[in-house]
Amino acid sequence: MVIYNYLKRAKDHVKSRYKIITIKRKVFIILTTLVLIISLLSFLLLQVTFKVYDSQLINNSSEILNIYSTNIENELRKVENLSFDVLASNQTQEYLNTINSTDSSYERYDAIVRMEGILRNEAQTERYISSISLVDINGNMYTVGNSTTTIETDVQKEVMKRVDRKSGGIVWMEPQGETKNFISARKIRSIKNLEVMGTLIIRIDGDSLVNWVSSMSPQYKANLIILSENKKMIYKDRKITSEKAIGLGLNTVSSKIYNIDGKKFLLNHEVSDYSNWTYIYFLSYENIFKNIRIMRTVMVGCFLIILVLAIFMGLGFAKSITKPIIILSKKMKKVENGNFEISSIDKILDDKCDEVGQLNNDFIVMINKINDLIKENYVKQILIKETELKALQSQINPHFLYNTLDSINWIAKANNQDKIFLMVKSLANLLRTSISNKDNIIKIDDEMKLLNDYITIQKIRYEERLDFSDLVEEDIKNCYILKMTLQPLVENSIKYGLERLTGVCKITVKSQKQKDFLEIIVSDNGIGMSKEFLNKLKLGENETNSTGIGIKNINERIKLFFGQEYGLSVKSELNVGTTVILRIPYESR
Repeated sequence: MVIYNYLKRAKDHVKSRYKIITIKRKVFIILTTLVLIISLLSFLLLQVTFKVYDSQLINNSSEILNIYSTNIENELRKVENLSFDVLASNQTQEYLNTINSTDSSYERYDAIVRMEGILRNEAQTERYISSISLVDINGNMYTVGNSTTTIETDVQKEVMKRVDRKSGGIVWMEPQGETKNFISARKIRSIKNLEVMGTLIIRIDGDSLVNWVSSMSPQYKANLIILSENKKMIYKDRKITSEKAIGLGLNTVSSKIYNIDGKKFLLNHEVSDYSNWTYIYFLSYENIFKNIRIMRTVMVGCFLIILVLAIFMGLGFAKSITKPIIILSKKMKKVENGNFEISSIDKILDDKCDEVGQLNNDFIVMINKINDLIKENYVKQILIKETELKALQSQINPHFLYNTLDSINWIAKANNQDKIFLMVKSLANLLRTSISNKDNIIKIDDEMKLLNDYITIQKIRYEERLDFSDLVEEDIKNCYILKMTLQPLVENSIKYGLERLTGVCKITVKSQKQKDFLEIIVSDNGIGMSKEFLNKLKLGENETNSTGIGIKNINERIKLFFGQEYGLSVKSELNVGTTVILRIPYESR
C-alpha cells in the first residue's frame, strides 16, 4: 500500500510538472524519448543478430574453408584435362612420331617447332603454369613457358620412375629444392599401338595457384599447407614457420580453435578424394570476426550520430511549432500598445498554410483594415502632393536644354567665337545621343561621329597635348556596335593617360578584321596602370569621377547583347601605355 501511494504521488508530480512546461519542451521530450526507445530496440536486435551470425559462422567454418580445396582441386583437374588434350591431339601424335623416327634434320626441326607451338599455347591457358616440357623416347627435353629452367637430371629420373609406376595415369610430384613449383607428369602413348612416345611434364607455381584461388574468395583469406599423398610438402604458405602448426594440421580431424605462437587460429584438416592430398588451413580467428567488430563499432557510432541528430531535429521541430505562436503573441502585444504597423519580421508567417498561419493571416487582414481606416485621409493628401510634384517635374524636358544649347551655339557663331561654337555643337550632339531612347545598337560610322564630337571638345581643351588618330577602316563602318562604347574608352585614355602625362598623349583608334569578328583597338602612350589598379578597373572597384560608363559595365553590356565570346580585354604597362581591345561580331544589317 505504501509503495502504491508513493508511485501515485510520483505520477501526480510528473503530470503537474509536465503541464507547466512549454510546448517546445513537450515536443522535444516526446521526440527524444521515441528516438531513444527505437535506437535501443534496434541495437538489441542487432546484437542478437550478430550473436546468431557468429554461432553460424563457427559451425559452418569447415564448409567455408573447403572452398579452397574445392577450387584447387578444380584447377588440378584443369591441368589434367590440359595434359590429356595434349597427348590425345592428332598433331601431337604426328609431331612426336616425326621427332622419334625421322633422321632428316629439317623435318625433325620443323616437327619440334610445331610441337613447341602447341605446348606454348597450352602453357598460356593458366597463369600458374610455369612451364610445359616434353621428353621424347631418346631423352631429349623441349621446354616452353614462363620459366624454361632445365629440370635437373635427378628430378627427371624421379619423375620417369613415378610415371612408369602409374602406367599412363597422371603423377603429382612435390617441389624439389628451393623452388615452389610442383610437377604434374604423364606418359604419352601412341593412339594406334599404345607404344610410349614420350613424357609430358607440367610445372605449376604453388604461390600463383594459391593466390589465384584466394582471389576467388578474398574475404576468407587463410594460411595454407598442402601435403602430397606420401605426406611430402607440396605447398606451404610463407607465413607458416611453426612446426607446431604442421604437427597440429596432421593430427586434426575437425574444426577447432588453437593458440599458435600467441595467436588464435581456426584450424581445419581435409584429405582430397581426387589427389589424396592433405589440405591444412590456418584461418585467423581474429580476421574472421574483424568485419563484424568493425560493423558493431560503426553501428554504435551510427546510433550515437542518429541520437545527436534526433536531438537537434527535435529542437528544430519543436521550435518550428512554437515559434509561429510566439511571433503571433508578440504581434498582439504590439497592437495592444497601439502599434498597428506590420513589419517584415512580423510577416514571417504569411507563407504558412496551417492553422497558425491562417490565424496569422486573419490577424494581418484585421490590422490592415484598421490601418486603412486610420491612414486613409493622410495617404490621400500625400498622393495629391506627389501628383503635383510630378506635374511640375514633367514640365522640364530635354528639349529645353537642347534649345538653350542651340541658342548659345548661334550667339557664339554670330560673335565669331568659333571654339565656343564647335564645343557647344559637339556637346549638343553628345547629349542628344546619350539621352536618346532609340536603338542601343548603332553603326560604327555613327559611333565614330559621336566619338569625333567628343574629341573636338577635348582638343579645344587640351590643344596640342592631344594627338588623336582615327584609323578605322571604311569598309567596316556599316557594321554595328553598342552605342556609347568607344567614347568611354577614349575618355579613360585621356583621364589615365593625358592628364597624368607631361608631354603629348597619342590616342589611336584602329580596327582589325578577323574571320567572324571585329576588333577595335584603343591605345595610348600614357603612363600606364599597375596590375593592382588594372584589376580594380576591370572589376569596377576604382574610384573615379568620370561621367562615362566603366570598363566593367561596357564589358557586361557587350556580352549581354552579343554573347559571352565577345567583350573587352585590357593590356597596360607602367610608363609604356594602355591598350583596350574591343571584340564584337562582324555583321552588318
